[in-house]
Amino acid sequence: MGRARTSLDRGDLEGTRDTLLRLLALQETNKQARLALTDVLMRMRRWTDADNQAQILSSQFPADTEPTYLRSVIAMRRGEPQTSRDLASRCLILGDSRPEVYKVLALAEYALGQNDEFETHIRAVLKTNPSDAEAQYFLARYLYEIQYYDQSLRAFQSVLEMQPEHYKSHYYAGLLYGGAGNESRARQEYLAAIRIIESKEARYAFPYADLGRQLAEAGDLDNAIQWLTRGIQNDPACPKPYYEYARALFQRGAEPEIEKSLREAVRLDPGYTEAYYLLARYYRKLGESQLAAQALTRFKDLKDHPLPSPYGLHRQ
Repeated sequence: MGRARTSLDRGDLEGTRDTLLRLLALQETNKQARLALTDVLMRMRRWTDADNQAQILSSQFPADTEPTYLRSVIAMRRGEPQTSRDLASRCLILGDSRPEVYKVLALAEYALGQNDEFETHIRAVLKTNPSDAEAQYFLARYLYEIQYYDQSLRAFQSVLEMQPEHYKSHYYAGLLYGGAGNESRARQEYLAAIRIIESKEARYAFPYADLGRQLAEAGDLDNAIQWLTRGIQNDPACPKPYYEYARALFQRGAEPEIEKSLREAVRLDPGYTEAYYLLARYYRKLGESQLAAQALTRFKDLKDHPLPSPYGLHRQ
């Protein structure tokens, strides 16, 4: 265990894993070693292996809820919110009412759209631990989505007081300032988010997209296109900067790159209604009436039967 801790302190996850595996080969029921191995595998994002270790712990120590909690966290990280919710609920049934259990339960409920349950449980977490920035962020997101904008902005500001480098909170604060008509403050928040994103080498293109949109709406198309290009480069898998890039180009005319950008946006997000509407306008401007009609039909169909966005884009 001492060697494992030394390896972990050095950031050597592979070495730590190998040391713990050797120890467990000698002491199969060493609880602390298996917990440590589960943690290391989670850090390595080896979710299946981590879950297997947590299941072994559950079988070895059936009265202990920690393995069940860890499996709930792993399921959430793997994009399995229903499994995560079921496991966290099992912890509560077994008497484990720690704030972290309520937190993973709330996040699973958030992902499942169970809004009332989410709000109840996330507020329970914050009542116990008001300095939990992640819980505060998800509450702020929820308040934003149900259009409680003043409360949402205060919640994002609370996150930034705890974690000034929380770039997603800067981004959402920018959206809220922009929605309130404070475009200057919105721009400051987008730029703050971008500065942090680039310093951390993170992939998160939304601030670029909304900064570009703001500049394009102000008529500053050259700067808008530059920022939108940077957004696409930051995260080529995010559809929003492609759409905003096409939208900015459309203000200059029917440029061929508009179609390519919009087609990429709807490839990444097949339910992107606004992209189909702009595509119809583009084809109409070219005189391609049949293609325009097809795009408009798809737009109307998605308006009547919206598809949830895998990227959290808000449908208009």
